[in-house]
Amino acid sequence: MTKYEAKVKTKFGEIVINFDSVEELKTNIEALDTTVVSEMVFKKFESVITKQAREPKPGLENVYRFTPSGLVEIIRVPDSKAETVALVLFAYHPEPALIEQVAFSTGIKDVASAYLTQTAYKKFFSKVQDGRYMLSQEGLDWVSTKIVPKLVTKASPPTEEKSE
Repeated sequence: MTKYEAKVKTKFGEIVINFDSVEELKTNIEALDTTVVSEMVFKKFESVITKQAREPKPGLENVYRFTPSGLVEIIRVPDSKAETVALVLFAYHPEPALIEQVAFSTGIKDVASAYLTQTAYKKFFSKVQDGRYMLSQEGLDWVSTKIVPKLVTKASPPTEEKSE
């Protein structure tokens, strides 16, 4: 039996590394291919692994939410389809989103050609790696200063003023 164990929380669970000395810990860590382990665990247990749904950004809980499968579900629909695309990318930010994720979340089948790469909107969106998209700095500014304030106002319950 080993003297020590190191526990590391991961995206797919916890890895326990047993060791008797610092040198043994270093050897065990270097020998562990975390990518292979992660892929093996995910492939074997993907149908039973429960994913914790991502939370919306603070204050936007009445504007959008994430489904258990990780897609964005719009609660308050922006005024235009371009704003809807931008809101979905804002929800995923800082992670880039696949075209399919944006299409499913917005309901726009041709979202790439109609908005993400369209000249009129190109300044708001950036294509990163593997065909994924995210908001440019200009897009982040657009969503946070123009789109979100309208939606938050729309989502707020009306306040009642009391007359004295």
